[in-house]
Amino acid sequence: MVKTLKLLIGISMKLLKNIYKNNKKLCLTIFGLVILVLIGVVYYIFDGLPSLEELENPKPSLATIVLTEDGEEIGRFYKDESRVEANIDSIPKCLINALIATEDKKFYDHWGVDIERFFQGLFKTFVFGRREGASTITQQLAKNLYGFKGKNESYFGTIIRKIREWITAFNIERTYTKNEILEMYLNVSYFGKGAYGIERASRIFFNKPVRNLTISESAVLIAILPSSVVYDPVRHPDRLLKRRNLILGEMLEEDFISESEFNYYKKLPLGVQLEKTKRKYKGSIAPYFVEYIRQQLEDIQYQYGFDIYKDGLTIYTTLNSKMQKYANQAVIEHMESFQQEFDKRWNWNANQTVLNEYIDKTIKARPEYIKAKSNEEKQRIYYQFLNREDFIYNIKKTVQTIEVGFVALDAKNGHIKAMIGGRD
Repeated sequence: MVKTLKLLIGISMKLLKNIYKNNKKLCLTIFGLVILVLIGVVYYIFDGLPSLEELENPKPSLATIVLTEDGEEIGRFYKDESRVEANIDSIPKCLINALIATEDKKFYDHWGVDIERFFQGLFKTFVFGRREGASTITQQLAKNLYGFKGKNESYFGTIIRKIREWITAFNIERTYTKNEILEMYLNVSYFGKGAYGIERASRIFFNKPVRNLTISESAVLIAILPSSVVYDPVRHPDRLLKRRNLILGEMLEEDFISESEFNYYKKLPLGVQLEKTKRKYKGSIAPYFVEYIRQQLEDIQYQYGFDIYKDGLTIYTTLNSKMQKYANQAVIEHMESFQQEFDKRWNWNANQTVLNEYIDKTIKARPEYIKAKSNEEKQRIYYQFLNREDFIYNIKKTVQTIEVGFVALDAKNGHIKAMIGGRD
């Protein structure tokens, strides 16, 4: 057998030598092209990697928080992501355990890539046709931080992306400690419902800071991570409950919880209490004041080199939450009687010009009117609205609604203590 193999190798080498002698130029050309292609591929891979500066100073967008003088949050500034960073010391151990038990059991042992898990996943994909995620927490962080996305890509694109993920994960492991990697990962992950980062997720889903999460609540948030759509607590609570219990089982298997804890927590409901207000400063006790602050900061942010929509600033203001609430209550208590008195005195017959001007302006601002291609169509739409009683009634109601505005100042220093900019 060995002699036969040696004979075959010898024949193959002679054949290659003959081909090379007879086609020396062709062989050199092919070899040169292969080298050029390899150089091109290597350059393409490394050209898409984050720089050393980007690795050492990752900059996920962070929401700016606006606080009153007594520490109450009244608003946030952000464009696409409302994110607040959580320090690793404020993240409960049970949440980290849930993450490691589910996503990366060998997190503390590998250098960014779990080779054994990778080949296991590859084997299951090719043999059983069942895709299984083999990315480590560090690889997922690389993808989340530096935009290595895998949507609608070719087979070649997938290979390139994975190589970039591996290299970046290795560099992240060289640059940061394991705790720093966990902190960054939990701060950049998306949990759905506008929750970017674990601190926002904790407040949105459970109305509490991350440090106060229980074992069950921690398992719920980690359960959402793979897909905030598939495991949406509102649309698919049964799926989420099943996955939460699966994670509790993984924690038991890794000795992160006892059997009695597992039996207790798996019987609990999800306990999700969605935060009512999530967007910017809708629902704020002082929306006009927050908007005033935003405008002031926008005017100076470039001069001082900060971005209120990305830099995660905390803005401490002079507004007093108690005084603002008293001001809001005063508007509610008095404006109704003021409105009734105004309605008694207001006469539309004597103010027909005001009504006609407002009707004309409102109709011409309607999208149907603006999109109309001909004057005839515009005319038809115009009279269609003009003859609608509900439309005219709503206009009268809007025009007739009285507004209010006032500012309470500290006479000693001019600090704004309360601000009302309208009835809403």
